[in-house]
Amino acid sequence: MNTRHCHRWGAIVLAVALCMPTTVAAQTPYPPRYPPTSTPPSPTPPSSYTPQDENDGDGNNWLIPAVIVGAMALFAINRHLDAEKAQARDDGEGVQQLLRDGPQLPTQFNGSAFGIRALVRGGWPIVVDYALHRPGRVQLRISLPGAEIVTYRLDQFGLGRHLLRFDLPPFLGDSLKPAVVALTAADPERNADTLGDFTVHGIGIGPRAVGSIAVDRLEFNPGTLRPRQGDTARFAFHSRSDFDNASVEYMRVTQSPDGARKHYVNGQRIGAVRGNSRIVSTDAQRWNGQDETARISTGRHQLQVRVWDDGGDWIGAWSESLVQVR
Repeated sequence: MNTRHCHRWGAIVLAVALCMPTTVAAQTPYPPRYPPTSTPPSPTPPSSYTPQDENDGDGNNWLIPAVIVGAMALFAINRHLDAEKAQARDDGEGVQQLLRDGPQLPTQFNGSAFGIRALVRGGWPIVVDYALHRPGRVQLRISLPGAEIVTYRLDQFGLGRHLLRFDLPPFLGDSLKPAVVALTAADPERNADTLGDFTVHGIGIGPRAVGSIAVDRLEFNPGTLRPRQGDTARFAFHSRSDFDNASVEYMRVTQSPDGARKHYVNGQRIGAVRGNSRIVSTDAQRWNGQDETARISTGRHQLQVRVWDDGGDWIGAWSESLVQVR
């Protein structure tokens, strides 16, 4: 059940760069309560920040290197985005790793400032399902070597839950490339780099990822789990598309003034999933409330689902339901 080898995560590192203006088109979402919108994102100016070299210890920088939570999260993410675009390397190794292990996220991250190492391709669709409950500055940024950072401003769509679908700019190229995809929410009026009232429910890139968002209706229960009494937790989710690989992970969630902090506890690969199907945990796949060292992980926990395809499409999704382990 150890999936640490397939999602070494970390946080990221300072820049606001060039925004490629791309039209954002609202889709018919699930559930249908999301407000539609068709206003394109606003561009942001280039940054004057000078990139600093950071890598994961062996010089290839395929993975997001640092563990950052709290007030330093946005600073770290921005630094890494700028460092990423300055890298010069052969992407073949990174593409193969991400096809094998799926999108990579940090073992700890702040829910309003985190990045994903994942595959992108110019012209491919991207879908984001998020909720903003207090005014702030919300940005989706994509950085890869040799290209300007693509920045989308999402807060202009207002408060509430939104499902946005749009296409990545063609200049990203017509082949798969590793990139850093970062979502951040800040509160400039309060001079806060993170925003507690911001939630990401799902994000994905590729033709198989969109439609609504191709992984939805996540369930994680029961609400209270007592492992010492033999209780186990079950999961379920719906997939709208075929994916060659899937992984479920259990994240301990703690709340702080700068937003929800998520800590990887345990997880497992569950193989391929078929489109238009409901995936429900088997008895062997139910979680016993323990971390990777077989210790009970007390507190609130959230289900995280990653799916990815051998063609490069991928999705990360998070459950709204939480399991309290006692």
